[in-house]
Amino acid sequence: MARSSMIGGMMALAASAGGEAASAQGGARNSVAPPVMQEVAPQLADYTDRVLFGDVWERPDLAKRDRSLVVVATLIATGRTGPLAGHIGRALDNGVPPTAISGLITHLAFYMGWPSAVSALEPAREAFAARKINLATLKPVDATLLPVPAGDADRAAAVEKAMAGSAPSLGDLTNDVLFADLWRRSDLTPRDRSLVTIAALAATGSVDQLDFHIPLGLRNGLTRTELAEAITHLAFYAGWPRAMSAAGKLGSAMPGEVVPAARKEMIVAQAGQAPVQGPADRFTGKVTISSPFATDGGATGATVRFEAGARSNWHSHAKGQLLVVTQGEGRIQSEGGPVRVMRAGDVVWTPAGVRHWHGGGPDMALTHVAIVDRGDVVWQEPVSEAQYRASTADR
Repeated sequence: MARSSMIGGMMALAASAGGEAASAQGGARNSVAPPVMQEVAPQLADYTDRVLFGDVWERPDLAKRDRSLVVVATLIATGRTGPLAGHIGRALDNGVPPTAISGLITHLAFYMGWPSAVSALEPAREAFAARKINLATLKPVDATLLPVPAGDADRAAAVEKAMAGSAPSLGDLTNDVLFADLWRRSDLTPRDRSLVTIAALAATGSVDQLDFHIPLGLRNGLTRTELAEAITHLAFYAGWPRAMSAAGKLGSAMPGEVVPAARKEMIVAQAGQAPVQGPADRFTGKVTISSPFATDGGATGATVRFEAGARSNWHSHAKGQLLVVTQGEGRIQSEGGPVRVMRAGDVVWTPAGVRHWHGGGPDMALTHVAIVDRGDVVWQEPVSEAQYRASTADR
């Protein structure tokens, strides 16, 4: 009975958001820690409320959807399925699609073993049922694989050479199934696959594999800041020793982060490929991000569609951002500057460090291709309804 109460309390903890715990009376924060924690380990309850949910989950350097991916991957990797249903529910609330959760479980079967993935199935079904998600929607409708990434032929050759004298069949499966199939499925973007792989490896102490996966994650669009924050976050779920070991690998991997192998074939990011919903803590309204790509020179980008009235938060780019408008009409504004109208065919450059926002028009959707030079993005507060209405008046 006590065990049941503890698990229920921890699931309630997992489903609670630190930012949602503030009361209307002077901004005081209600406790997120379950009653059993407050009774048995009041200091742990204090750290839970004040540090984990009151600070770490609210830090802007890693989106909440990404924090959820890190935690779900960590719980599956370490076999801690008690709070898993609650954290999967939290991930759904933070903008992670159900198909991505399903894809994450499948992905980790290869990195953490089939039993770890199987143990996650019931908690996932519980979380989906709580939100009335139709499980039939998890079946893939498009079997088209993402393009082969630049430099993958060199990686495959290196695996074949390394495994030839010891385990050639493992080398074949690594190239033909793991990278040629699993990593190219569209239920997770390459960036998100790297994020959950790095989290799972760090959480289980498999740090030698990070020598390969951290640079791969950087090539797939993760930033230094995001990786550092992800490892910091998982310290609370996998323990400080595992996080400290992973952090050491993160530092040693940095010098070679943007030296991808030379591209040998043309890569086409097809329209509408690998669509994901724009995270709710970065965008207001319905925003769809698709067709991610990366160049040999270090630039990354994607196609972004803002429905009418949707817009980004205020944000800035460490190395600037180029927008190429392909459809519709929208708005863009830098801090202190005038609101500018963007229409199909327009090209907009925002310099490094300039705080700005952009989005759809009041009555018309906007689609643009966004291109950055792999610099960090600093996401800030949403554009309020009053700000947005003022930006669209008399235009």
